[in-house]
Amino acid sequence: MGGSERVVFQPNAEQLDRLRQAGSVAGSVLREAFSRVRPGIRSEEVCEWIEARIRELGARPAFPCNIGIDSIAAHYTPTHGDDMVIQAGVLVKVDVGVELDGFIADTAATLDLRSPYGHLVDVAREALKNALKLMKAGVKVGEIGRVIYETATRMGCRPIANLSGHEIRRFNLHAGLSIPNIPSNEPHRLKAGHVYAVEPFITLREAPGIVINTKTVNIFSVRDTSPKPKGLSQEELEALREIVSVSRGLPYTTRWLSGPAAAIHPRLYKRGLVYGYPVLVEKSGAPVSQAEHTVLVHEDGCEVLTEG
Repeated sequence: MGGSERVVFQPNAEQLDRLRQAGSVAGSVLREAFSRVRPGIRSEEVCEWIEARIRELGARPAFPCNIGIDSIAAHYTPTHGDDMVIQAGVLVKVDVGVELDGFIADTAATLDLRSPYGHLVDVAREALKNALKLMKAGVKVGEIGRVIYETATRMGCRPIANLSGHEIRRFNLHAGLSIPNIPSNEPHRLKAGHVYAVEPFITLREAPGIVINTKTVNIFSVRDTSPKPKGLSQEELEALREIVSVSRGLPYTTRWLSGPAAAIHPRLYKRGLVYGYPVLVEKSGAPVSQAEHTVLVHEDGCEVLTEG
């Protein structure tokens, strides 16, 4: 995947239908969710409602609903019984993934609850809009990053340099290509028939514009869903089987597990049978906004799947 290579793949009608359905559900659920995000509501309540609504519409969450408040950029989902309450005066990022027969759509937006940094929401939207105008087969991913960067800096802000969009394949949320949010010399090009999530993350101009790991890990994946690890107790083996069944190889949270499996989960994590995604925060504590759509690339443009 590089240079002038342009491999064309045309999804069949059934695959396109599943992709579009997943995108439609993701877009509509995100739009509905914003009517529920308000000061005083618990983040767990919002995420549980979003995930239940996805299932109600005949699909499944592709990953646990992410809620990122102010400097929390990504990978935060509440645990069971989490007492985090959304306050007034903040930016709230909601990131939603929908999976239907393995076909995945990923979308996010930021809600301004009267934050002094509400302009970041407009910048993320504008950067995403300008990036989508550029997307078609043959475009270098570095050019998309350049457009996002130029939009952000022209509007007095800065993109997060070490977060990026990503290619999506069946049952694979982060597959192959990354879509940078800054200029890049990457030779890789977009391909017709492929699916990509584009997601500008925007922060203040004076901030470092990078994210760092925290010690908090609430989202996990199974390392390998096929072998039967040796040396596990019966209860550990049953917990691992439950995790594989619930996640089907996609990211999950312990909120989705039964009480016994959730209790055993730390042992599996310690042994490296599951791995975690640390919560990511802007290095200086600056607020971050996000806007994201999933698109299907064509020869002459792209189809936004998650507009709802």
